[in-house]
Amino acid sequence: MNTGGWLALTAIFSILLVVVQRTERKRRRVTAVIMAFVAVVVWRYALYRMSTDCDIVFTQMCSFNWVRQRMVLIAIRTVNWSIVASLVFSVLFWAFIGRSNPPGSSDSIKVLGMND
Repeated sequence: MNTGGWLALTAIFSILLVVVQRTERKRRRVTAVIMAFVAVVVWRYALYRMSTDCDIVFTQMCSFNWVRQRMVLIAIRTVNWSIVASLVFSVLFWAFIGRSNPPGSSDSIKVLGMND
């Protein structure tokens, strides 16, 4: 597994899930759709970058088919485990912070004007 990629992707996916969690109830579905689109783009780009990144000292070995298959397998595992870890972190965030502090509503915002 690519540890640096796992940490970066876990942070990105966790931020996307926390954004969905902390939006208002009325706007949560729209936010979830937008964040799902962003997550798919990040997921596809991460698979592309990690599966083409050859970290072997002798770069001639990167042209072998078994090396390429191994890089693709490492990329898929890294991205999948980062999604699992971000889901775990999101559930923990909701359990410890989200339940006791729900997001506010924009209906209760009062704008102070010139007469106030």
